[in-house]
Amino acid sequence: MSSSLTLGFCTGSLLLAEAPFKAQTIDPQIAIGYGLAVGDVDGDGDQDILLADKRDFIWYENPSWKKHLFHTFHQGDKRTQLRDNVCIAARDIDGDGKVEVAVGGNWNPGNTDSEEQSGSIHYLGSLGKVKPVQLPHDPTTHRMRWVHVGDKKYALVVLPLHGRGNRGGEGKPVNVTAYFPPSNPSAGGSWKTAIINNELHKTHNFDSFDIYRDGSLDTVIIGGAEGARSVSLTEGKWQSRDLALPDMNGGAGEIRIGKFGKGEPARQRNTFACIEPIHGNTVAVYEGTGGKGTGKTGWKRTVLDDSLSQGHALEYADVLGTGSLQVVAGWRNPNKEGKVGIKLYTPGKRQGTWITHLIDDKIACEDLKVVDLNKDGKPDIIACGRSTRNVVIYWNKG
Repeated sequence: MSSSLTLGFCTGSLLLAEAPFKAQTIDPQIAIGYGLAVGDVDGDGDQDILLADKRDFIWYENPSWKKHLFHTFHQGDKRTQLRDNVCIAARDIDGDGKVEVAVGGNWNPGNTDSEEQSGSIHYLGSLGKVKPVQLPHDPTTHRMRWVHVGDKKYALVVLPLHGRGNRGGEGKPVNVTAYFPPSNPSAGGSWKTAIINNELHKTHNFDSFDIYRDGSLDTVIIGGAEGARSVSLTEGKWQSRDLALPDMNGGAGEIRIGKFGKGEPARQRNTFACIEPIHGNTVAVYEGTGGKGTGKTGWKRTVLDDSLSQGHALEYADVLGTGSLQVVAGWRNPNKEGKVGIKLYTPGKRQGTWITHLIDDKIACEDLKVVDLNKDGKPDIIACGRSTRNVVIYWNKG
C-alpha cells in the first residue's frame, strides 16, 4: 500500500454571505437533536425531515415544516425516568411510498454490560401504521441505517458505540448487526440477524451507499478509533476489508463515502471524508491513487481543517452541482474562536488545495443531512443543534 499526505488549507474563511445558502430555522425549541433522517413520511412525494430528540421522535412536514409527533416512549412518569433517545433510521422498504422508521434509545454509553440499562432498538413502522416492535440488542446502541441487501430487500444495520463489556475500547469487539425484517414487520414474525463485522472495539458512526448506482447492493463503511472498515454482502456472505487509510488522527468519528451522481467513472467513487478522531478537530479527505489493473491500493490524504471542536456531523457529496465533491462538516463545541457551526469545503483551482466557506457560526451542530428538499435540483443542508436546540434548513441558492 502506498500513501501520501497533503495539507489542503486555504487561509481565511469566506463570509456566510459568500456561501450560497439561506438559513431557515424550522424548530427553535428542541431538547437535544441527537440524529436526523430524511424521507417521505406521509406519502405525498415530498422529502420530510425526521428527528430523534431527547424524549420524542419528531417529523417535520414538507413544505410547511409543521412539527408532528411520530412516536414517543416517554409518557407520563416515564417522561423523566427513561434515558434519552439517540438515533433514527427511515427508508421505504416495502414500496408503499412511505418510509418505515426504526429508532434507538435508552442512551447510556457508560454501561457496556446490561441491555436492560443501556441501549434499545424498536421498529416503529410507517405513518398511520405505527406499532412498535422491540428487537434484541447489544448495550450502547448508537447509530442505525436501512441498508439495501438485494432486489427490494433491506436490512436494518445497527452500530453500538462499544463492544459488550469492554472498557476504554478494550475487551470484546463491537458487534455490527444486520436485522432482516419479516414480510410484515408490524404484524410480528421473526427478525433474522447477522453480525456483519466485529473487528473494531470502539466505533462512532457509519455510512452506506450504492456505490455502483445500479440498484444492487449497498456497501457499508464503518469508522472507529482503530480506523475504517468496508463491509459488503458478496455471494451471501458479509466480507470485510480494512481500508488502511493512512496517517489518521486517532481513527475516525465520522466517515462518509463520496457520493457522485450516476454515470461517474469508477475511479471517482474511491474516496472518503472523515472527521478525526472521535469527537475530533480534523477534517480529512482520502482519495484512491491505485492505477487501474495494477492491483495496488494507495491513498492520498488531504487535511482540510484542524480547527473544529467536537466535530460531529459530516457529508461528502456534490452539493454545488459542479461535478466535483464538496465536504460539509459541523461541530458542536466552541472552537478557539468561541464559535460553533458548519463549514463547506470546496476543491480549489490548484490540485490538492481546498477553500473553506463558513455556512453558519451559531448552530452547535450535532447532525446534518444533504438532500434536495424543494425539487429544484440543488441539494439543501439540514442540521440540528445540540446546545442551541434548533433544527435549521440551509436552502441552496447557488
